[in-house]
Amino acid sequence: MKKNYLITGASGFLGSHIADFLLLKKHNVILFDKRKSSFKKKNQKMIIGNINNQYDLIKATKNVNTVFHFAASADLKISNDNPFKTIENNVLGTVKLIKACKKNKVHKIVYASSIYAISEQGGIYSTSKLSSEMILERLCKKFRIKFVILRFGTVYGERANEFNTVRNFIDSAINEKKIHRSTKGNEIRSYIHIEDVTKIVYESIKNKYNNGYYNIFGPKKMSVKKMLNIIKKFIPNLRIYYSKYDKKMYNYKVNPFTYKLRKGKKIILKKYTDIEIGLFKLIK
Repeated sequence: MKKNYLITGASGFLGSHIADFLLLKKHNVILFDKRKSSFKKKNQKMIIGNINNQYDLIKATKNVNTVFHFAASADLKISNDNPFKTIENNVLGTVKLIKACKKNKVHKIVYASSIYAISEQGGIYSTSKLSSEMILERLCKKFRIKFVILRFGTVYGERANEFNTVRNFIDSAINEKKIHRSTKGNEIRSYIHIEDVTKIVYESIKNKYNNGYYNIFGPKKMSVKKMLNIIKKFIPNLRIYYSKYDKKMYNYKVNPFTYKLRKGKKIILKKYTDIEIGLFKLIK
């Protein structure tokens, strides 16, 4: 009997590619999103619903073996401009999904996180991803649901969202014959193509990856400037402009693994209540 796979955020960049790959492998695929996917195939089931609607999620997860949870507020700027909405979508939406999975006895959740989850950069977006990771792990272990957490780096490729950096560069290069980068271009990235990401996500279904955290990067490190020069090879007369000062508020420069736990300091009183006196007051 074929297993049923549910993809939340199935109309988006990552979700739509995962849906296609699962279909290629002859799995039953259920798409879930607030809008119909323009990439939906004839033999794919589509459920229009909201990640914050418990009823929608219970309906979507019925008879599902594995959920690929890709629904989220993903744009850094929009996420940080709308912090409460980001928390509602990324954190509370994840909690509601886990509740639905518990009710319908879903076997496994593959969660799309971000390298920003372990970075001091990224603002409230980073916080929402790290919070979701921690909540997902605790609840899944409590209710015996297998999980895989995938932290994505810089993904590029066809169908990328309009806020995708590489897509913006290429659109600007084609339409305007120029690219403006609001940094010096020295930031280091490990770009990874969507086709490679899709294969990795599919690989994560295997039991050997259960209950693990995985960072998803490309094989090579390079500066943004070097990547833009590669684009320039394919587009004649392209002009590239860099800023003298870095204006990207939330983006990491080189190493995103910068998050540190906040160690608490102690506030000391000059005089404390003696435990015998305290217990006597309580008993009395």
